[in-house]
Amino acid sequence: MNPNGSLNTTSTITALALIAAFLLLIAGLIYVHRLRYGKIAENGKPEKKLSFGIVMLISLAFGALFGILLKGIWGLSVDGAFGVNAALEWIDIPEKIFLKALELLVVPLVLVSIVRSFLKVGVNKESGKAGGRVLGVLLVTVAISGAIGYFCVWLFKLNPSQLALTSAAANEPTTIIDTILGVVPNNFFRALTTNGALPIVFLGILIAASAISVRKYNEKLIEKFETGIEIGYEIIGTIVDFVIQFTPYGILSMVAVQVAVNDWTVFLTLGTFIGAFYVGIAAIMLMHIILLLVNGVSLKEYFAKTGKMYLFAFTSMSSLATLPITIQSQKDLGVADETANLAGTLGTCIGQNACAGLYPAMLATIVAIGMGQNPWTLGFAITLILYTAVCSIGVAGVGGGNVQASLLLLAMLGLPYQLITLFMSIDFVVGFGRPPINAADSVVAGVIAQKMADRKAKRKKTGVSQGSAA
Repeated sequence: MNPNGSLNTTSTITALALIAAFLLLIAGLIYVHRLRYGKIAENGKPEKKLSFGIVMLISLAFGALFGILLKGIWGLSVDGAFGVNAALEWIDIPEKIFLKALELLVVPLVLVSIVRSFLKVGVNKESGKAGGRVLGVLLVTVAISGAIGYFCVWLFKLNPSQLALTSAAANEPTTIIDTILGVVPNNFFRALTTNGALPIVFLGILIAASAISVRKYNEKLIEKFETGIEIGYEIIGTIVDFVIQFTPYGILSMVAVQVAVNDWTVFLTLGTFIGAFYVGIAAIMLMHIILLLVNGVSLKEYFAKTGKMYLFAFTSMSSLATLPITIQSQKDLGVADETANLAGTLGTCIGQNACAGLYPAMLATIVAIGMGQNPWTLGFAITLILYTAVCSIGVAGVGGGNVQASLLLLAMLGLPYQLITLFMSIDFVVGFGRPPINAADSVVAGVIAQKMADRKAKRKKTGVSQGSAA
């Protein structure tokens, strides 16, 4: 490096060579990505020859190997170190673009999803009651799932202090009082531009409630509005899918930088996270079993009639694709058609226990530790659990729902997004465990809602009978 602070010839050549090598890796990853698709099938879509998860694992390997190369060159000489540092600023660009794209989608995705979800609940009085019961169970179970994620981080002593978080800017975490006051925005357009989760949720609920009210005297108008919401939801979901396709390049960039500036403890943290996550999955399944037993459901009957659902969700890696089986499983368990349809549909966009509860809560707790905060306080735990439930509304049923829920939760806690990309590198590994739990949550919500309705009807019938006898 020159005395005036500029790079000398050796450092400049090193930086340019490393940037060129990184571009070659991106080109190779693009080639691998294109290998995913084969011939055009009868439905007009290309056949997938290589899973997206495999592509992400390949990008993880590429990033790790390139990071090792950067670390090796950095230790050779002073000129090499300055060249590596200069190259890292360019190598980090894909990750930053990816995170900005994710953040861009938060507001439209949440607003449209919230309106869509609550419109489905408030169709009529009876479906409103059933939807309210289902919604309550979904939110309670996702809050408990968030608590499980929090304790899994504590149990496995996950500590990301070795990860490079110092460059990530964190906002001031919001207090409970500030959160309450911040629910109602004082400016509609400002609420849409600040990425504040609760004001957006409030606006979504307000718009949905108003539409439900208008439906009473102008149903045709609201049908057009609902069509517009469905179109918006489909378009935004497609944009999310497009952004998620950029994930391998963000992973390549993130992992290369992490390995270059850290060491192999990065992968130790990722491996421990996987173990903690699956312990959390087991704990959530135990919670489901306890809830079913408390409500008088036979476990033998339950697993006999939901086995196909668990298997399909696991192999397809999609709770949304499992929706028809999820609804039928509820009907087989004695859930009324309307309640089963509501539980299945709402369960694809509200309260998914693994995507919107366990995963975001674990990630937020880990990031808080990495930023030097102490998450092992009652205040942080309560705030995390409440915010997890709120952030689960409307974002879990789309592609990358776990990422969107994590983005919202981190924003509400004033934490940076940087580690999302790193943990997405192992998304393929933890991805198998999420869909079966998410689908099961819908079934559990439908069954419990039906049991609640049955008990209420029985009490009402008993009261009428006693009144007649008197």
